[in-house]
Amino acid sequence: MFGRKRKESQVEEEVEEVKLPQLYDESELWEIPGPREEYEVDTSVDYVDLGSLRIPAVPGMQIRAQAGEDGKSIIRIMLVLASSGLQFSIAAAPRSGGTWDELRPQIRAAYEEGGSTVRDRHTRYGHELEVDESVTLPDGSEGTTRTRIIGREGDRWFARIDMVGPAALGGQEASDFEELIDRIVVVRGSEPHPRLDLLPLHLPSQESVEVPNV
Repeated sequence: MFGRKRKESQVEEEVEEVKLPQLYDESELWEIPGPREEYEVDTSVDYVDLGSLRIPAVPGMQIRAQAGEDGKSIIRIMLVLASSGLQFSIAAAPRSGGTWDELRPQIRAAYEEGGSTVRDRHTRYGHELEVDESVTLPDGSEGTTRTRIIGREGDRWFARIDMVGPAALGGQEASDFEELIDRIVVVRGSEPHPRLDLLPLHLPSQESVEVPNV
């Protein structure tokens, strides 16, 4: 999804100074499971500013938001590509880590109490939860829907990432979303926040934004 995209400015004479990779640059950084810290990537081009997150501007991708109880604050965002979605929430966390190890059993228990089947998985992102929930299909028959729940920790932040739709089953859509996760940048900021306090998010304009071709 993020193949090399050469621009005229990139073809000019190379400067010896060290530069942070941009979205379409070839870099070994993208092979490391994300999201990224803000000091790792140049987000001045090809990124959408959502406050505590910088999201790659993917052609055709929609950015949707879920508001909090006050109707104004945003508690999570959903990135939609084709028929799959990637839901992100971002919170403050201790630098020492351990947040995902603490929250994972709680999330598992909540789903199992609701009758869902939950399995542990180990992927390039570490320990994940794979959840199958029973749903009623449009024709009235019973089916299941799968969610892949990923927890990632960085420098004083924790991200819960839910992959839903066909991408949660694997295949190319899953690979595309993993490329996206590896390029998303967290902007933690220096402000103090209570543990697991949601970090501020905003949309560029309206509640659902379709990213134009870049």
